[in-house]
Amino acid sequence: MKRRAVIEDCIGETRAAVYEGRKLVELHLDRWSDFNTPRIGERWTGQVTSIDPSVGGLWLELGKGPSGLLTFKAQKDLPRLTEGALIDVIITKEAMSEKGPTLRYVGDPSRDKPGAVTVLSLQQRLESRFPDIGFEDSTVGVMDMATERQLAVPGGGTVTLERTQALIAVDVDKGGAKTVMDCSTNAASLIMSQLRLRGLGGLVAVDFPNMRQSKHRSTLIRLLEEAGEADPASVRVAPFSRFGVVEMTRGQDGPSIDAKMNDRFGRPTIETQSIQALRRLTREARAAPGARLTLSVTPDIRHWLDDCPFDWRTPLTERIGARFTLDEGNAVDVRGDR
Repeated sequence: MKRRAVIEDCIGETRAAVYEGRKLVELHLDRWSDFNTPRIGERWTGQVTSIDPSVGGLWLELGKGPSGLLTFKAQKDLPRLTEGALIDVIITKEAMSEKGPTLRYVGDPSRDKPGAVTVLSLQQRLESRFPDIGFEDSTVGVMDMATERQLAVPGGGTVTLERTQALIAVDVDKGGAKTVMDCSTNAASLIMSQLRLRGLGGLVAVDFPNMRQSKHRSTLIRLLEEAGEADPASVRVAPFSRFGVVEMTRGQDGPSIDAKMNDRFGRPTIETQSIQALRRLTREARAAPGARLTLSVTPDIRHWLDDCPFDWRTPLTERIGARFTLDEGNAVDVRGDR
Protein backbone atom coordinates (compact mmCIF):
# COMPACT_ATOMS: atom_id res chain seq x y z
CA MET A 1 0.00 0.00 0.00
CA LYS A 2 1.33 3.42 -0.95
CA ARG A 3 2.09 5.62 2.05
CA ARG A 4 2.90 9.30 2.16
CA ALA A 5 3.43 11.83 4.91
CA VAL A 6 2.56 15.50 4.70
CA ILE A 7 5.03 17.51 6.78
CA GLU A 8 4.50 21.07 8.01
CA ASP A 9 7.25 22.98 9.82
CA CYS A 10 5.49 25.62 11.88
CA ILE A 11 6.91 28.11 14.37
CA GLY A 12 7.09 26.08 17.59
CA GLU A 13 6.24 22.65 16.22
CA THR A 14 6.49 20.19 13.34
CA ARG A 15 3.33 18.40 12.22
CA ALA A 16 2.95 15.26 10.14
CA ALA A 17 -0.09 13.54 8.66
CA VAL A 18 0.39 9.98 7.39
CA TYR A 19 -1.84 8.64 4.61
CA GLU A 20 -2.31 5.09 3.37
CA GLY A 21 -3.70 5.57 -0.08
CA ARG A 22 -6.13 8.43 0.43
CA LYS A 23 -6.95 7.57 4.02
CA LEU A 24 -5.52 9.63 6.87
CA VAL A 25 -4.25 7.06 9.40
CA GLU A 26 -1.81 8.78 11.77
CA LEU A 27 -0.92 12.21 13.11
CA HIS A 28 2.43 13.10 14.65
CA LEU A 29 3.60 16.20 16.47
CA ASP A 30 7.03 17.42 17.63
CA ARG A 31 7.27 20.53 19.80
CA TRP A 32 10.35 22.76 19.73
CA SER A 33 10.17 22.96 23.52
CA ASP A 34 10.90 19.21 23.61
CA PHE A 35 14.09 19.54 21.57
CA ASN A 36 16.74 17.04 22.64
CA THR A 37 14.18 15.02 24.60
CA PRO A 38 14.71 11.25 24.18
CA ARG A 39 12.67 10.06 21.18
CA ILE A 40 11.92 6.55 20.03
CA GLY A 41 14.72 5.05 17.95
CA GLU A 42 17.39 7.48 19.15
CA ARG A 43 20.70 6.42 20.69
CA TRP A 44 21.65 7.96 24.04
CA THR A 45 24.42 7.51 26.57
CA GLY A 46 22.94 6.82 29.99
CA GLN A 47 24.44 6.58 33.46
CA VAL A 48 23.24 3.93 35.91
CA THR A 49 21.73 5.61 38.96
CA SER A 50 20.30 2.53 40.68
CA ILE A 51 19.79 -1.21 40.33
CA ASP A 52 16.16 -2.00 41.17
CA PRO A 53 15.29 -5.68 41.78
CA SER A 54 11.61 -4.74 42.20
CA VAL A 55 11.37 -3.92 38.49
CA GLY A 56 14.06 -6.33 37.38
CA GLY A 57 16.23 -3.68 35.83
CA LEU A 58 18.32 -0.53 35.98
CA TRP A 59 17.43 3.15 36.15
CA LEU A 60 19.57 5.39 33.99
CA GLU A 61 19.97 9.14 33.88
CA LEU A 62 19.94 10.32 30.26
CA GLY A 63 20.80 13.99 30.74
CA LYS A 64 17.33 15.23 29.80
CA GLY A 65 13.95 14.34 31.26
CA PRO A 66 13.12 11.59 33.75
CA SER A 67 15.32 8.54 34.28
CA GLY A 68 14.86 5.66 31.86
CA LEU A 69 14.27 2.00 32.67
CA LEU A 70 16.36 -0.81 31.22
CA THR A 71 14.98 -4.20 32.25
CA PHE A 72 17.26 -7.24 32.36
CA LYS A 73 14.79 -9.33 30.38
CA ALA A 74 15.61 -9.86 26.70
CA GLN A 75 18.78 -7.70 26.85
CA LYS A 76 21.52 -9.23 24.70
CA ASP A 77 25.15 -9.11 25.88
CA LEU A 78 24.36 -6.83 28.80
CA PRO A 79 27.54 -6.53 30.91
CA ARG A 80 27.56 -6.59 34.68
CA LEU A 81 26.89 -2.98 35.66
CA THR A 82 27.30 -0.95 38.81
CA GLU A 83 25.96 2.44 39.82
CA GLY A 84 27.72 5.23 37.92
CA ALA A 85 28.49 3.10 34.87
CA LEU A 86 27.91 4.59 31.41
CA ILE A 87 26.34 2.63 28.53
CA ASP A 88 24.66 3.37 25.22
CA VAL A 89 20.94 2.63 24.89
CA ILE A 90 18.20 2.92 22.28
CA ILE A 91 14.89 4.57 23.22
CA THR A 92 12.17 1.96 22.66
CA LYS A 93 9.38 3.88 24.37
CA GLU A 94 9.24 7.59 25.10
CA ALA A 95 8.47 9.16 28.46
CA MET A 96 4.74 9.48 29.11
CA SER A 97 3.00 11.18 31.98
CA GLU A 98 5.05 10.39 35.10
CA LYS A 99 6.85 7.42 33.53
CA GLY A 100 10.31 7.73 32.06
CA PRO A 101 11.42 6.19 28.74
CA THR A 102 12.01 2.47 28.21
CA LEU A 103 15.49 1.53 27.02
CA ARG A 104 17.42 -1.22 25.27
CA TYR A 105 21.14 -1.78 25.71
CA VAL A 106 23.24 -1.43 22.54
CA GLY A 107 26.85 -1.02 23.63
CA ASP A 108 29.66 0.85 25.29
CA PRO A 109 29.27 4.59 25.92
CA SER A 110 29.81 7.01 23.06
CA ARG A 111 30.03 9.98 25.46
CA ASP A 112 31.75 10.67 28.76
CA LYS A 113 28.48 11.84 30.31
CA PRO A 114 24.74 11.25 29.74
CA GLY A 115 23.24 12.75 26.61
CA ALA A 116 22.10 12.21 23.04
CA VAL A 117 24.31 10.32 20.61
CA THR A 118 21.97 10.41 17.61
CA VAL A 119 19.00 12.78 17.38
CA LEU A 120 16.27 11.90 14.87
CA SER A 121 13.91 14.33 13.20
CA LEU A 122 10.23 13.55 12.88
CA GLN A 123 10.77 12.68 9.22
CA GLN A 124 13.60 10.28 10.09
CA ARG A 125 11.47 8.54 12.70
CA LEU A 126 8.65 8.14 10.18
CA GLU A 127 11.11 6.69 7.66
CA SER A 128 12.12 4.13 10.28
CA ARG A 129 8.48 3.34 11.06
CA PHE A 130 7.48 3.07 7.38
CA PRO A 131 10.54 2.37 5.16
CA ASP A 132 8.50 2.81 1.96
CA ILE A 133 6.94 6.16 2.86
CA GLY A 134 7.13 9.29 0.69
CA PHE A 135 7.07 12.90 1.87
CA GLU A 136 5.65 16.23 0.78
CA ASP A 137 5.58 19.68 2.37
CA SER A 138 2.15 21.18 2.90
CA THR A 139 -0.27 22.42 5.54
CA VAL A 140 -1.45 19.96 8.18
CA GLY A 141 -4.64 21.55 9.42
CA VAL A 142 -6.40 18.57 10.99
CA MET A 143 -4.38 18.37 14.21
CA ASP A 144 -6.91 20.14 16.42
CA MET A 145 -9.68 17.76 15.30
CA ALA A 146 -7.68 14.84 16.72
CA THR A 147 -8.43 15.96 20.27
CA GLU A 148 -12.21 16.26 19.98
CA ARG A 149 -14.00 14.23 22.66
CA GLN A 150 -17.23 13.40 20.83
CA LEU A 151 -17.47 12.02 17.31
CA ALA A 152 -20.44 11.21 15.09
CA VAL A 153 -20.80 7.58 14.04
CA PRO A 154 -21.66 7.09 10.35
CA GLY A 155 -25.31 6.03 10.15
CA GLY A 156 -26.19 7.49 13.55
CA GLY A 157 -24.92 7.46 17.11
CA THR A 158 -21.92 9.01 18.85
CA VAL A 159 -18.57 7.92 20.27
CA THR A 160 -17.07 9.76 23.24
CA LEU A 161 -13.39 9.27 24.10
CA GLU A 162 -11.93 10.29 27.47
CA ARG A 163 -8.23 10.05 28.28
CA THR A 164 -7.70 9.32 31.99
CA GLN A 165 -4.59 8.52 34.01
CA ALA A 166 -5.42 4.81 34.07
CA LEU A 167 -7.09 4.11 30.71
CA ILE A 168 -8.89 5.37 27.64
CA ALA A 169 -12.64 5.30 28.35
CA VAL A 170 -14.87 5.05 25.27
CA ASP A 171 -18.65 5.31 25.35
CA VAL A 172 -20.84 4.39 22.37
CA ASP A 173 -24.34 5.87 22.23
CA LYS A 174 -26.90 4.51 19.75
CA GLY A 175 -28.52 7.87 19.09
CA GLY A 176 -30.42 7.88 15.81
CA ALA A 177 -28.92 4.67 14.42
CA LYS A 178 -31.39 2.10 13.08
CA THR A 179 -30.20 -0.74 15.32
CA VAL A 180 -27.73 -1.33 18.13
CA MET A 181 -25.73 -3.62 15.85
CA ASP A 182 -25.52 -1.03 13.06
CA CYS A 183 -24.29 1.58 15.52
CA SER A 184 -21.82 -0.77 17.21
CA THR A 185 -20.21 -2.11 14.02
CA ASN A 186 -19.77 1.38 12.59
CA ALA A 187 -18.49 2.62 15.95
CA ALA A 188 -15.98 -0.23 16.20
CA SER A 189 -14.31 0.83 12.95
CA LEU A 190 -14.33 4.48 14.01
CA ILE A 191 -12.84 3.71 17.42
CA MET A 192 -9.97 1.65 16.04
CA SER A 193 -9.09 4.27 13.43
CA GLN A 194 -9.22 7.06 16.02
CA LEU A 195 -6.96 5.22 18.47
CA ARG A 196 -4.30 4.93 15.78
CA LEU A 197 -4.86 8.43 14.39
CA ARG A 198 -4.48 10.06 17.80
CA GLY A 199 -1.67 7.80 19.06
CA LEU A 200 -3.79 6.59 21.98
CA GLY A 201 -2.87 3.36 23.72
CA GLY A 202 -2.54 1.40 26.91
CA LEU A 203 -5.74 -0.02 28.36
CA VAL A 204 -8.90 0.89 26.43
CA ALA A 205 -12.40 0.18 27.80
CA VAL A 206 -15.31 0.46 25.36
CA ASP A 207 -18.89 0.58 26.63
CA PHE A 208 -21.10 -0.50 23.72
CA PRO A 209 -24.92 -0.22 23.78
CA ASN A 210 -26.66 -3.21 25.32
CA MET A 211 -26.00 -6.16 23.02
CA ARG A 212 -27.52 -9.43 24.23
CA GLN A 213 -27.09 -11.85 21.32
CA SER A 214 -23.83 -13.78 21.58
CA LYS A 215 -23.42 -13.96 17.78
CA HIS A 216 -23.55 -10.18 17.57
CA ARG A 217 -20.97 -9.91 20.33
CA SER A 218 -18.69 -12.38 18.55
CA THR A 219 -19.05 -10.47 15.28
CA LEU A 220 -18.11 -7.23 16.97
CA ILE A 221 -15.03 -8.73 18.64
CA ARG A 222 -13.93 -10.12 15.28
CA LEU A 223 -14.31 -6.70 13.65
CA LEU A 224 -12.16 -5.11 16.35
CA GLU A 225 -9.49 -7.78 15.97
CA GLU A 226 -9.41 -7.43 12.18
CA ALA A 227 -9.05 -3.67 12.47
CA GLY A 228 -6.23 -4.20 14.97
CA GLU A 229 -4.33 -6.38 12.51
CA ALA A 230 -3.87 -3.38 10.19
CA ASP A 231 -2.42 -1.28 13.03
CA PRO A 232 1.40 -1.11 13.31
CA ALA A 233 0.95 -1.17 17.10
CA SER A 234 0.21 -4.38 18.96
CA VAL A 235 -3.54 -4.68 19.62
CA ARG A 236 -5.17 -7.31 21.85
CA VAL A 237 -8.94 -7.53 22.31
CA ALA A 238 -10.72 -9.34 25.17
CA PRO A 239 -14.27 -10.75 24.97
CA PHE A 240 -17.25 -8.81 26.28
CA SER A 241 -17.34 -8.60 30.05
CA ARG A 242 -20.46 -9.57 31.97
CA PHE A 243 -21.37 -5.87 32.03
CA GLY A 244 -21.11 -5.44 28.26
CA VAL A 245 -17.71 -3.71 28.20
CA VAL A 246 -14.92 -4.64 25.79
CA GLU A 247 -11.38 -4.24 27.08
CA MET A 248 -8.40 -4.04 24.76
CA THR A 249 -4.78 -2.96 24.86
CA ARG A 250 -2.93 -1.00 22.22
CA GLY A 251 0.82 -0.59 22.25
CA GLN A 252 1.94 3.00 22.71
CA ASP A 253 5.50 4.20 22.16
CA GLY A 254 5.00 7.87 23.01
CA PRO A 255 2.53 10.53 24.21
CA SER A 256 -0.71 10.90 22.26
CA ILE A 257 -1.62 14.02 20.27
CA ASP A 258 -4.08 14.90 23.04
CA ALA A 259 -1.41 14.60 25.73
CA LYS A 260 0.93 16.88 23.78
CA MET A 261 -1.64 19.57 23.06
CA ASN A 262 -3.99 19.56 26.04
CA ASP A 263 -3.97 19.40 29.83
CA ARG A 264 -5.53 16.50 31.70
CA PHE A 265 -8.95 18.17 31.48
CA GLY A 266 -8.80 18.33 27.68
CA ARG A 267 -8.13 22.07 27.51
CA PRO A 268 -5.41 23.47 25.22
CA THR A 269 -2.25 24.25 27.18
CA ILE A 270 -0.80 27.76 27.15
CA GLU A 271 1.95 26.45 24.87
CA THR A 272 -0.65 25.15 22.42
CA GLN A 273 -2.57 28.44 22.53
CA SER A 274 0.66 30.39 21.98
CA ILE A 275 1.74 28.29 19.00
CA GLN A 276 -1.76 28.60 17.54
CA ALA A 277 -1.46 32.39 17.87
CA LEU A 278 1.87 32.40 16.02
CA ARG A 279 0.35 30.11 13.40
CA ARG A 280 -2.48 32.58 12.88
CA LEU A 281 0.00 35.46 12.59
CA THR A 282 1.98 33.54 9.96
CA ARG A 283 -1.18 32.79 8.00
CA GLU A 284 -2.28 36.44 8.05
CA ALA A 285 1.18 37.57 6.96
CA ARG A 286 1.04 35.33 3.90
CA ALA A 287 -2.41 36.68 3.03
CA ALA A 288 -1.25 40.31 3.36
CA PRO A 289 2.39 40.43 2.19
CA GLY A 290 2.78 44.20 2.44
CA ALA A 291 1.04 44.84 5.75
CA ARG A 292 2.46 45.60 9.16
CA LEU A 293 0.83 43.24 11.63
CA THR A 294 -0.01 43.37 15.31
CA LEU A 295 -0.65 40.12 17.16
CA SER A 296 -2.90 40.71 20.14
CA VAL A 297 -2.87 37.94 22.76
CA THR A 298 -4.12 37.31 26.28
CA PRO A 299 -1.78 38.05 29.23
CA ASP A 300 -1.10 34.34 29.79
CA ILE A 301 -0.03 33.84 26.18
CA ARG A 302 2.05 37.05 26.27
CA HIS A 303 3.85 35.83 29.39
CA TRP A 304 4.57 32.44 27.78
CA LEU A 305 5.89 34.03 24.60
CA ASP A 306 8.09 36.45 26.57
CA ASP A 307 9.60 33.57 28.57
CA CYS A 308 9.51 31.04 25.73
CA PRO A 309 11.97 28.10 26.04
CA PHE A 310 12.98 28.61 22.40
CA ASP A 311 13.61 31.55 20.06
CA TRP A 312 10.48 32.10 17.98
CA ARG A 313 11.12 35.70 16.90
CA THR A 314 14.14 34.99 14.68
CA PRO A 315 12.59 32.19 12.58
CA LEU A 316 9.29 34.09 12.36
CA THR A 317 11.15 37.19 11.12
CA GLU A 318 12.94 35.05 8.52
CA ARG A 319 9.57 33.80 7.26
CA ILE A 320 7.43 36.93 7.20
CA GLY A 321 9.88 39.78 7.73
CA ALA A 322 10.30 42.25 10.60
CA ARG A 323 6.80 43.64 10.27
CA PHE A 324 5.02 42.39 13.37
CA THR A 325 4.52 43.54 16.93
CA LEU A 326 3.01 41.91 19.99
CA ASP A 327 0.54 43.39 22.46
CA GLU A 328 -2.03 42.27 25.03
CA GLY A 329 -5.78 42.03 24.70
CA ASN A 330 -8.77 40.00 25.79
CA ALA A 331 -8.48 37.51 22.92
CA VAL A 332 -6.16 36.41 20.15
CA ASP A 333 -6.42 38.69 17.13
CA VAL A 334 -4.27 39.91 14.25
CA ARG A 335 -4.56 43.48 12.96
CA GLY A 336 -2.93 44.75 9.79
CA ASP A 337 -1.98 48.24 8.60
CA ARG A 338 -0.80 48.88 5.07
